[in-house]
Amino acid sequence: MLAKSHPEVTGRIVTARNQFKGKGLDDKYLWQSIREDNELSFSILYKKYTKLLYNYGMQSCHDHDLVMDCLQELFASLWDNRKNSANVYAVNAYLFKSFRRLLVKKLVWRRRFSLSLENKDDRYFEIVLPVEYSIEKDEFEAARLEKLSKCVATLTKRQREALFLKFYNNLNYNDIASIMELQVDSVYNIISKALDCLRHQITTGKWLWVIVLLSI
Repeated sequence: MLAKSHPEVTGRIVTARNQFKGKGLDDKYLWQSIREDNELSFSILYKKYTKLLYNYGMQSCHDHDLVMDCLQELFASLWDNRKNSANVYAVNAYLFKSFRRLLVKKLVWRRRFSLSLENKDDRYFEIVLPVEYSIEKDEFEAARLEKLSKCVATLTKRQREALFLKFYNNLNYNDIASIMELQVDSVYNIISKALDCLRHQITTGKWLWVIVLLSI
């Protein structure tokens, strides 16, 4: 399944949209269709989440080959075990959580990962804007982005990961708690403290653009 070329996957998605026209293509419908051996639904789900999961993985370890191996293993396992897969409340949270567990497992096995998520490594969960946004904005915007990046770098890795999931992937607090294997109250606390820290480092008049940049 995963060795298919991108053009073919794209063609499958177009075909699926025509086939399922009027039925909706939300995650829950796709998940149920996959459990019923629908390869088109699997292709759509794969296309929808591989880039998001890849970006998340690269923010965690900066190892392209390892991240790709985890993606291949995750979706291969999803397809192979589709008959026995349970109904899930939030497919996106399930995929992020499963991918995170798999990545951490492999990183620990390869002895390339510190189990402490409080490690302050500036390379992880950086604030990076899309290329088209950077091109369109002037030097003043670039300076503000640099300021924000430096402020974010002062946060713990756990705080940066929570912000990344919240603002870059639009996940809610319950989903983030599930992915990071924390209590919901802990996630609220982590994100609240992270935003408070950023507020103290950035003048009040510029706080609005911080939220805008984080939510892009």
